Amino acid sequence: MIQKIVHGYGKLLLSLVKILALIGLCAIFAFVLVLPLWKFASIAPGVYSAAIIILFAVGIVFFIVKNLRNFLTAGFPTPQERRKRIHHLFNILGRILVILLGLVAMVICILQELTFAVWLILLLTIILYGVLAFGKKEKK
Repeated sequence: MIQKIVHGYGKLLLSLVKILALIGLCAIFAFVLVLPLWKFASIAPGVYSAAIIILFAVGIVFFIVKNLRNFLTAGFPTPQERRKRIHHLFNILGRILVILLGLVAMVICILQELTFAVWLILLLTIILYGVLAFGKKEKK
């Protein structure tokens, strides 16, 4: 019975040590990384903003390239399968591009107060998306 009590207090003490270690790790992390970034942001906010945006963009490009490479090489595809994957990828990118360009054009027309142009762009965006998404489907 005493052994169970000692074991229970040992587990409790170990949990407390883990919590204190985590708090210490967070404090070290804040001192090493967050404090210099805060100083940098307060001294040169423009440069800091540009640096953070560039780092963020580089990270996004890195993960996109990594995922594309995995998508194109997964399962050791044959050249025909690889061409099919690339075609599918360009189809998806085309659809995304049509939607984004349509939205940007509509926002620009709204800001310029061109109501008729907004409806025209919306119609063209829907038609182009339909062609890309459903126009190339092969019947099975």
